[in-house]
Amino acid sequence: MRRKAHAEPTGSGDMAELSVAATSRAASTSAPLSLVQAPASMPAHAFPLLIGLGLATGMEFYTFDSINLVLPDLTGTLGVTGDEASWILTVYSSSLFLGVPISIWLAGHVGYKRFLVATILLFAAASMGCALAPDLSTMLAWRAVQGFAGAGLIVWWRASIYLLMPKPQRSPSLMRVSTMLYLSSAVGLLASGAITDHASWRLIFLPNLAYAAGAIWLILRYFPSDHVQPSTRLMATDWPGIVLTGIALVSLQVILNRGEIDDWLGSPNIRMLAWTSAGAFILFVAWQNSWHNRTPLLCLDLLRDRNVVASALIGVFTGIILSGSLYMLPEFLRNVATNSLSATQTGQVMAVYALSAAAVRPLMVPVIAHLGQRKTILLALLLLVASMVLISHFLTSGTPASYFYLPLVLYALCLSALLPAVGSGTVARIEQHKLLDGVSLYMSFRQFGATLGVTLLTNLVERRETLHSSRLFEHLRATSGQVHDWLTHVSSILGARGGHSLIESERMAAKLLAEVGARQAATLAYADAFIFMALVGVATICLLPIIPPTPVAKK
Repeated sequence: MRRKAHAEPTGSGDMAELSVAATSRAASTSAPLSLVQAPASMPAHAFPLLIGLGLATGMEFYTFDSINLVLPDLTGTLGVTGDEASWILTVYSSSLFLGVPISIWLAGHVGYKRFLVATILLFAAASMGCALAPDLSTMLAWRAVQGFAGAGLIVWWRASIYLLMPKPQRSPSLMRVSTMLYLSSAVGLLASGAITDHASWRLIFLPNLAYAAGAIWLILRYFPSDHVQPSTRLMATDWPGIVLTGIALVSLQVILNRGEIDDWLGSPNIRMLAWTSAGAFILFVAWQNSWHNRTPLLCLDLLRDRNVVASALIGVFTGIILSGSLYMLPEFLRNVATNSLSATQTGQVMAVYALSAAAVRPLMVPVIAHLGQRKTILLALLLLVASMVLISHFLTSGTPASYFYLPLVLYALCLSALLPAVGSGTVARIEQHKLLDGVSLYMSFRQFGATLGVTLLTNLVERRETLHSSRLFEHLRATSGQVHDWLTHVSSILGARGGHSLIESERMAAKLLAEVGARQAATLAYADAFIFMALVGVATICLLPIIPPTPVAKK
């Protein structure tokens, strides 16, 4: 199940947890909606405005978790393999990755209110395109559009709160909207599963129309008109930077998706794409640091800041884990487990994490204030590692679904603590006039990790499954006497109960043995994938000393 590598709650979306302070400060020096001088009072209709923002971004959260859940159903309808279906996730994440820095200056061009409404409309339209897609290529095109629109939603909802709310009301406002987003994830998991089982996966996109209609009505009615006069940096466009980023990202994504199939660097096409991606990346870095580029897409010189480096590195690693874990478990429950779960049943299992996160999210602010950011991040990562290890431990082809409830609750505790702690412990401590660029860097690195997560884990599972298959069948050959006795026993039962001939019974017994072996190999491969994510979590813990110490609240 992959969001979102998601904003605070999962998907394509935890990055929004950190976009909080910065994104809105960018235009503050020249726009009437300012963060230099916070509003003295709440907007006249703050509550419906917050609902509007929650519905807008909740649409992205709903869609992210829904697609992760019903991916096996898409493979059959579109006539593609599981690997090809995973592109539906990676193309979305790649587009979202590219859209994160672009959305910052684009809002400066058109104004915050118009930008929010436009991205809501674009996301809803792309959702209808996905619902009507007749084949994989059309689906991928609409998912790319959807990812670009989703980037704007997860960046600017928090910026809007920081622009419009007085300081004492910002934390409660963020809390309310964050809870709405977790609940939207739960709705996506519960509703999309039932819709898919009882109707069609194409209908899971219809609720986005209701989300969009409610969000647009509330934002048009209650979001103050912003006569924004952005700075030159926001108004100018770094087209070379955007083009180079797109080339590097698309080339890398094709390499990761096709590498296993085309023999990696043994293929001339893969080698050409590798050189193209590396060259575009080098040129992008050089251009961003060039004196001739007065409006860089990303201010890479901020990587000299300890806070920015910490947030960027942690963002990449957590992106891999968060996006990968939400992809792998539903895939296992629906495709590998002996008693495969339906979309409805799998959604009910996965909804445990979303509902738990919504329940505990209000408790995180005092926890962070009491422990400090570094200790909170350490605690969250330990919970994440424990969650991945427990899932790997419980993972067998016959494990009851209820065994995964505890790991999913631990995962929810990690999410609700990790994202705000990283935001307040690293990015939010950057100098105010550099805060927007710091957040842009963090979110770009974070989404880069989310983009890699599903692809890396898909390739890992394939390789480990091949390895475990060879080992299992070597073991069967080593115990050929026992295997022969088992086959004879099973074929005799099949012949007696089904009335099959001896030859047919032997073939059926051999086929049954092959299916059992393949399922066991796949189970071991998925367990290895969760261990890999736990190791990534351990590596992330090793980065914590980079984060500067932070004061804790005193009683």
